[in-house]
Amino acid sequence: MRYFFILCFVSFSFCQEVLSLNPQKVYELALKNNKEIQRLRHQIKALEIDHQIAKKYYLPVVYFRASLVYELDKKEPTTETSLNVVSTLYEFQRTKSRIELSKIRKDITDIMLQQLYKDIQHRIIKLFVDAHLYKKLTEVKREEMAIAYVRFDRARERKELGLTTLHEVLKLESIYREKRSELLQAQHLYNQALLEIKQLAGIPYETIVELEDLVFNNPEGLRVNFSKLKEEAMKENASLKIKQAEIRSYEKEIESARQILSPRVNLRISTDKNALEISTPIFDAGRPYRIEYLSSLKRSVQAEKENLEKNLELLFYSAPYEWEYLKGKYVEAVAKNKYAEENLMLRRSE
Repeated sequence: MRYFFILCFVSFSFCQEVLSLNPQKVYELALKNNKEIQRLRHQIKALEIDHQIAKKYYLPVVYFRASLVYELDKKEPTTETSLNVVSTLYEFQRTKSRIELSKIRKDITDIMLQQLYKDIQHRIIKLFVDAHLYKKLTEVKREEMAIAYVRFDRARERKELGLTTLHEVLKLESIYREKRSELLQAQHLYNQALLEIKQLAGIPYETIVELEDLVFNNPEGLRVNFSKLKEEAMKENASLKIKQAEIRSYEKEIESARQILSPRVNLRISTDKNALEISTPIFDAGRPYRIEYLSSLKRSVQAEKENLEKNLELLFYSAPYEWEYLKGKYVEAVAKNKYAEENLMLRRSE
């Protein structure tokens, strides 16, 4: 008896704890552990620093110069050293554009991160629904396999007694093998859904998890205002927001490129002289090509934005019909579920 208690204690010590999961808990874990979220957060941090750098354009740069010069007339080498501090005080039409462009890039990444949060929420719900479906399917296929095996086993017994043929035995065996393979497939799909949930939440694959059941509401009495949803989508759709931000960035770059005269003011302090330098380009042969290049990119993004708007309109024009179709499929599934339960009881009695 003493050894029995020791064995029980050891078995309980090595028993792995089961982690219970619901959609909210998986989402909270994903916010901490998901690698794509971490990547975008680091990118936003980098763009925030870039925005600060753009606003601190005046920060000085220190240059050290040393040279060795051989003078032919004196026939001896001479050395020259200097220390220069250069600070760009202002660059007309470029300083402001650089600051605004860095802010637009950060805003785009912010939009992408917020959309990723929503996509992960949607992905979690989808995986929980799939896991729920595959778990139920596994139960059904296990029951069907058990019934098929009983029929196959009875046929073998009847074959030994000469009450049936080999053809009948092989037919029932093939049905049993088919149901068994369907059970294995359902188990595989269920385990795959669990693994994807673990990956999304950053949970080690070897962790044993248990999913809490989802509560499904009857959609028959639910009313949806698709016109209001469409207006909201046109204002809040992440892809449209990103395209609008990209168009603004090209407009800023085009505005900067159109400036023929863009004076630049530098403060130079060195060991030999101090100066306030003002320089400006008076001719740039490549400027028209750059403007046309940026304008073409802007028109391309505008076309993409218009295409997105058309696709959203198409989605919401077809949404009421798809909604009615899905409600019809729900009613059909409820009816088939009742029939399946009744049919299962009948097959068990057989």
